Amino acid sequence: MVREADAGSYLYWSERRVDEIASDNGVTWDSQLSWTLKAAPQGVGAEVGNRERAGLTRREKARKIERVIGDQAVSAFNAPPPARFAKGVGQVRIARFTGGPERDKGAVLHVRTSSVDGRQVDLVLFGSLDSFPGHPFRPSDAPAAGWFSSAWYAIAELLESRGTRNTSQWDDPESLSVEALHIALNQGSEHPGIDHEEPWTRGLTLAHAHDCEWFAQIYTDVELTQSRWDFRDNRRGADRILIGAPVWVRTASPDSVTRYAELRRAAGRRPRRLLSLRGSRRRGAS
Repeated sequence: MVREADAGSYLYWSERRVDEIASDNGVTWDSQLSWTLKAAPQGVGAEVGNRERAGLTRREKARKIERVIGDQAVSAFNAPPPARFAKGVGQVRIARFTGGPERDKGAVLHVRTSSVDGRQVDLVLFGSLDSFPGHPFRPSDAPAAGWFSSAWYAIAELLESRGTRNTSQWDDPESLSVEALHIALNQGSEHPGIDHEEPWTRGLTLAHAHDCEWFAQIYTDVELTQSRWDFRDNRRGADRILIGAPVWVRTASPDSVTRYAELRRAAGRRPRRLLSLRGSRRRGAS
């Protein structure tokens, strides 16, 4: 677990989203004051001078955001939807998502956690490859092979409107949330929904990181009507699904990240290119 005093680094950091949240919630990035000591005349005593201004670090900005958002950022998931923000600690899976506003630079992050009473909670967070400091991932690291949901345009509309518009065939929050989870778990797969399939053997997948702090802005948050859904695939157990955008992900160390491109190179093979299903309805797969 990454704790307040632990050393760490930001695997994901959206400066634009951090600034927007700060502006919307009255957070200012007041510069810290830096002081230096200067020798006084004749070497007697000392005086303070040369005041300089230093910008806030990412960690300091994150702490300010968390303080002002407070309990609006859910972590126990014991209160009913909707949540505006969410945070937690755990494993984050990272893949490409080429159907959203970011196009070839899009990313989808999946977090699976649980509520205090043991119910499964899935977060599907859509962001940008450009928001990974140091650009550790390239589109070429994750070949565009395998199954691709035709709900990409509905997801793009949801992201662009920040959850306020849905004109797609997935025309209610539950069905669109279920399809978003399907994307997070199965895009790039040869056999969508197979539990034993290793993520790195799928197309479009990039990495996973354990022991992460994460903070997200939420656009939609639904508790599924259990009598409506009978999942026979790796969505079994889904109970609450939140869709939004990652604001930051902080890891305990570089060793926290497993890059699938390295696993593919070590195996000496890439995922086989499969028939793209972009444009087909595939509603039966949902």
